Amino acid sequence: MDKVKLLQQCSEYFKSNHGFHRVLVKIKDRYKALGKIGGTIKLNNLTLEEKEALTGFLKKNYYKDSVSIKVDKFQEALKDTPFEKLDLIEVLEEYFGENIVTKKAEIEKYERDKEKFFSEILDELRGTKAYEWLEFVLNGKENAYRIIAQRYNQDRVSLKADLIITSKGLNSLPFFYNKSERLALFASHISKNPHIFDDNSECGKLLLNGIVYLLDEKYPQNAEEKAELLYRVGLIKDEISNFTICSGLLAYKDGRIHGGWEGFYNTYEPLQVSLWNLSKVQRIVSPKKKVFVFENPAVFSEILHKTSREKPALVCTYGQVKLASLVLLDKLVKDGVYIYYSGDFDPEGLAIADKLKSRYDQSLILWRYNKGDYYKALSKKRIDDKRMKKLKGLKNKSLISIGKALEETGCAGYQEMIIDELIDDIKTI
Repeated sequence: MDKVKLLQQCSEYFKSNHGFHRVLVKIKDRYKALGKIGGTIKLNNLTLEEKEALTGFLKKNYYKDSVSIKVDKFQEALKDTPFEKLDLIEVLEEYFGENIVTKKAEIEKYERDKEKFFSEILDELRGTKAYEWLEFVLNGKENAYRIIAQRYNQDRVSLKADLIITSKGLNSLPFFYNKSERLALFASHISKNPHIFDDNSECGKLLLNGIVYLLDEKYPQNAEEKAELLYRVGLIKDEISNFTICSGLLAYKDGRIHGGWEGFYNTYEPLQVSLWNLSKVQRIVSPKKKVFVFENPAVFSEILHKTSREKPALVCTYGQVKLASLVLLDKLVKDGVYIYYSGDFDPEGLAIADKLKSRYDQSLILWRYNKGDYYKALSKKRIDDKRMKKLKGLKNKSLISIGKALEETGCAGYQEMIIDELIDDIKTI
């Protein structure tokens, strides 16, 4: 009898007795794990059919609830049957109707396929910034590696398409050409889909990781940091809703004073400036080389009203500092302007001041930030423990000192209480 028929008969023999099925499944799994016939398998809660099949085949008493069987003993038992010329692996493959591959072989094939997959993509990108990024990710297993690895295992076809689109975006970032562009419009040019690089989209996450690599920055932790990172490469997001308020400042476009800014400067009226407006001017200046920045809009409005004769440069950030405020201040500092920053004496206000001081260093003066000012501004509004914990993140020594005073009193202090002192400073600094 030829081998093919013998294998078929052997397979039918085992299939005809369901008592062998669990044993053969265990032997197959053991072989895949070890890469060879060997080891021991364990069976619990044996059925009567399994007990009879094993006892008869292995010629040993297996009328027990749980048993351990050495795989090579099963192979030896096969030699005492009409199927003695058959290899156990061949029998298993015939029985299960599949080519049984060891775990080691599966891993090796997986790695070969993976290397080929990414090599083909890299070949398409060779000589580009996207090539440098993807090579860095794959070699260092950093940046977007986890995202890419997970998606490779889930759907490598869509992953390849997204990597190509993202790479096209990285290689076409507006800042390479000293330009700026709305994110949605940029996305349309790259993929004909204005939402392809939206927050939390697959391509959006990949693009952001690519930008992080190009700028050698840390991955952004919030929406404002994301917007700033995009702005730095010439991509403008939320260009109208992201704004700041200022007065007493002049802007230059193409070497000339911007007419709109000049009009508000001459009338000393507050100007609402969007991120888009800021992207259209090259310079922003304060004629007196200083700017007074306020967190509180009510304080800003009052000081604007009471300093109309002096016409100082003022900015209002409206609490948490939006990207538009940062871009405005960046441009001012670049022009040699000193920032005088004043905010509320609460955990959130001190955290904002701390971040700004860290960003602008010697170009920013913490204005009216001493214990005396805090006690003058002190209110009866209590600060809960959850908010107090935010003080632990402060880095500036002066702000840490105020933070300790805050913990001692348990109450916040507000700018409105020291508004006269702020006005006097503006008139004399």
